[in-house]
Amino acid sequence: MKLIKLLPLVAIAGACLVGQVDAAKDELMMPEPDARPFTVNQVETSIVVPSEEVRETVAEFTAFQLAQHNKIIQDDNRIMIGQQRYRNNVLYYMNVRRSWYIVSHRYKEDSYARLALDRLYKDYETFFMHNIIVTESSQFNYSQRILQILEENVETINNDELRFYMNEMVIYSLQQAMKDGNNRVKVLN
Repeated sequence: MKLIKLLPLVAIAGACLVGQVDAAKDELMMPEPDARPFTVNQVETSIVVPSEEVRETVAEFTAFQLAQHNKIIQDDNRIMIGQQRYRNNVLYYMNVRRSWYIVSHRYKEDSYARLALDRLYKDYETFFMHNIIVTESSQFNYSQRILQILEENVETINNDELRFYMNEMVIYSLQQAMKDGNNRVKVLN
């Protein structure tokens, strides 16, 4: 009789142990592997990066930024050009999404996923800090560089989950930056 009562506890303990073993095999939690070029099979079966949605969102954001070219914005007590404001938004939301992935998955500082996501964010931060202004003549190069940064960061990443996260990090940050629901922001001209 007592054995029957213990069976559910043994089953739960077994499930927990199996879950621990699976978590230990998660390659995104492991140290970053050596960079290797893709095999033909990996190229054909991996998630496309940048995805079509990323390309559409980048084009939409670039046009949005171009429309902000001559706008002056007051954000609380700060006055700035519109493109600077939305560039700041992109970096803010990209960091939000990066942090969300890291915290929700509990990636350690030296884990494969954490290092890849941090590197992607750092590359975009460098780009956006040096490319505040978008003009008619620079519009194409601006959008191409946003896509190129993503492409460069996934060249040797053959984990589809991580490739998906990187696509989503770019999509989320650009879309959220354009929404900007802050009611204290005023367009001055």
